[in-house]
Amino acid sequence: MAPREPAVRSEYNGAPDARATHMQLPIGAVTRSDVGSLSKEADAIDNFLAQAAIRQPGSALQLPKTSRLFDELVTINNLNLLRPADRKLLAQFLEVLRTKAPSIHISFNTDPSPLFLQRLVTWMRQQIHPFVLLRIGLHPSIGAGCVVRTNNKYYDFSMRQLFKDQSGLLLSKLRAGNAMVPPESTPTVRETAK
Repeated sequence: MAPREPAVRSEYNGAPDARATHMQLPIGAVTRSDVGSLSKEADAIDNFLAQAAIRQPGSALQLPKTSRLFDELVTINNLNLLRPADRKLLAQFLEVLRTKAPSIHISFNTDPSPLFLQRLVTWMRQQIHPFVLLRIGLHPSIGAGCVVRTNNKYYDFSMRQLFKDQSGLLLSKLRAGNAMVPPESTPTVRETAK
């Protein structure tokens, strides 16, 4: 049986459309490196089964260990890894994801929690693209919020950028606040030093 080719290409970097391939990506697969790890596990399974076919019957074989994420990928896509066609389909799917899936880089002030990342990925795959992958970065100078980058867009939702955008208003409020305080009541440096 020939491997199933995606019937429709998405407008996002040539990534296959989820409805066309009927393949799904687990929520735990967030980054390209996660997809690379899944691809290595798929190769290990394929190599193991190829070696098992060559070996003499009755010889001891050590089954490769797979991650929970790989098991979830196989389960949600109803793949039978004993079938070469399913293994080939999985390998092709993972290679297309690794090389062509849309990627978004998000920088935070601190490392986001796994629960937050899971919710973020779920939302992005529902609203943006079913195979979107994230690159998470740390940028301590942003204060709060995040900075989002794609191939051709840049969005700064940080507190730093908010203060830059509102600096005129902030300075006018500070000046207005200082104008309400009478000059006699503000201590000078010399008075406080005595």
